[in-house]
Amino acid sequence: MAGEDETKTDTKSSNQTPAWENSNHALYLHHSDQPGAVLVSQALEEDNYVEWKQSMASALTIKNKIGFVNGTLPCPQFNEEEKTQWTRCDALLQERFSQTNTVNLFNIETAIHECVQEGNSVTSFFTNLKALWDEKDALCTSTPCTCAAATEAATALETQRTMKFLMGLNDDYAAVRSTIIGIDPLPTLNKAYAMVLRQEKQAAVSGNRGSSSAEAAAFYSSKEDREAWKKNSNKIDGSKCAKSHPR
Repeated sequence: MAGEDETKTDTKSSNQTPAWENSNHALYLHHSDQPGAVLVSQALEEDNYVEWKQSMASALTIKNKIGFVNGTLPCPQFNEEEKTQWTRCDALLQERFSQTNTVNLFNIETAIHECVQEGNSVTSFFTNLKALWDEKDALCTSTPCTCAAATEAATALETQRTMKFLMGLNDDYAAVRSTIIGIDPLPTLNKAYAMVLRQEKQAAVSGNRGSSSAEAAAFYSSKEDREAWKKNSNKIDGSKCAKSHPR
């Protein structure tokens, strides 16, 4: 009897439907989930990343696939069948996004290359550049790594971005740019931004002082001119009065 019960249990276990066949499971795949399927109707353009990102995040959340993108659903390590299903889902998402990533990445890289300060403030320039880098990072997702090579790569990327920020500044900041480049090791991007921003504020204060001094000088000069004009007018009036009433 015991043997029969064990046999029945094994048979029931082997015939049990996998958990990911449930439509609410994160690894569930519908027959309509194909690489060419459109998740959102709005295509990603150069100026609609925020809206596109929100729409795509909502679509992935509804399909229980957002974990593949934000890293909260790692690949299973112990259940081989579950690992195989996870790999299928991951491959499907990679195939779907890689079709548009190349073109969008090219456009973002071009925008980064052409991004310079020109008539913008330091803060506006830095914000625009940072937004482009964030868009690039969103497209170039990779599996997190904690090895020594990953640390070196992160440092190299930080240096590259610091250099790009300094190169895009106007010539007014040539002095502070040379100062930053001469520091060893090179300051981080945020540190370099803080130094340039401080220089901008100091220049603004000096400009205001110079403007106030010029206005004060102009006012003083104008006051002297008015007083001189009054004196001359009094002399002329006195002369006329003397001629009209001779002694």
